[in-house]
Amino acid sequence: MRWLTGAIAAAGILAACSNDASTDEDAPACSGVSEVGLATEQTPAGQCPTSPKMLTGTGIAGSSCSQSTDCAPWCCTCSGTGGGSDVAQCSGGTCLDQLTTCCLYLQQCGQ
Repeated sequence: MRWLTGAIAAAGILAACSNDASTDEDAPACSGVSEVGLATEQTPAGQCPTSPKMLTGTGIAGSSCSQSTDCAPWCCTCSGTGGGSDVAQCSGGTCLDQLTTCCLYLQQCGQ
């Protein structure tokens, strides 16, 4: 039952992240973080690579970073296309968590 609650909460957050940030200034999409500097890597088939060549950072969410490639990547999927990428984001000198990073990636996917 606990996993169901988590899945429902995650789905709600991802759905909220797909909205245009300019339409709700009180709760901006992706926690108000800019997608500038977002690093992505995918296979030629448009999937998350099992052995990334560029995104090899090891910084966990909340750790210090100077660029996105310092952070460990998250596998994020574009629900509309079924494709995905490994994605990493350093914002304000800190590696971002999976929900925020994937939310930023969804904005690039057009979700």
